[in-house]
Amino acid sequence: MNEERNGLRVLVTGGTGGIGRRLVPVLLRYGYSIRLLVRSPLKATQLFLEGVELVPWRGEQELPGEVFAGISGVINLAGAPIARRWTAAYRQEILRSRVATTYALSRALCRLEGQRPAVFVSVSATGYYGDKGEQVCTENTPPGDDFLAQVCQQWEVAAWEAAPCVRLVIARLGIVLDRESGFLARLLPSFRAFAGGVLGSGAQWVPWVHWQDVVGFFLWALQTPTAQGVYNVAAPEPVRLRQMCQMIGQQLRRPCWLSIPVVALRLLYGGLADALCASQRAIPERALREGFRFRFSTLSEALQYELQ
Repeated sequence: MNEERNGLRVLVTGGTGGIGRRLVPVLLRYGYSIRLLVRSPLKATQLFLEGVELVPWRGEQELPGEVFAGISGVINLAGAPIARRWTAAYRQEILRSRVATTYALSRALCRLEGQRPAVFVSVSATGYYGDKGEQVCTENTPPGDDFLAQVCQQWEVAAWEAAPCVRLVIARLGIVLDRESGFLARLLPSFRAFAGGVLGSGAQWVPWVHWQDVVGFFLWALQTPTAQGVYNVAAPEPVRLRQMCQMIGQQLRRPCWLSIPVVALRLLYGGLADALCASQRAIPERALREGFRFRFSTLSEALQYELQ
């Protein structure tokens, strides 16, 4: 075991993904020590050095109790990347990598005897709501029925299995804005090549959130004993995709002139096309009410920070 600097150790899954790469260094700066459950220790070693303990784990394997020894909180970020072509086989990987892993963690936490971690923070997504058009989505809005909504529902059911045993926080993440990974990183090359544009009609609402606010929410969830249940982790001011793309173009001093129809998107991305064109006007009602404050509340602030 690594020597703990403040007596607080966090167990993290999915730590080598886009959000994990941002989260782990911040946790270390706040004095936490980290135990990472990883599929590839070599990859994790290349990313993280001091203060990180690596434990190999395939994701669906039963977890021994000693993995949780000395752990004060668990953050579950595991899941295959969404932003790639969805074949039938890859849909199953998206589902399995989230649901099986979360069940394994929940059941392991409830099997523990004696002291347990104080909190289990598990991610989900605003894709839970499906395509809701103009409707404002709070945490009480019913789920959708498309593929991503079904994944999120099963993902959350797996997390709720831990609720009788630990304080559970489920973070329904919006589209995370990060120039190094995810949605924004995939858009930037086309804009820089003067080929920027919108996907589908561009009228769909986008529940965006800056990566620093995602990390900030995880810290808040770890440190706030009253935080419990489901939270939309999306900025207070969602925008339409057309507006987002126009603002990206303005920041980069590039045009936003193309419009890629849904039919073409389906040829490129398979089932992902429908998720890209779904409209989710999600707002963080509970987080704001309970005292969480977003550093980036407006898209202009977030894009200026990422693209300056």
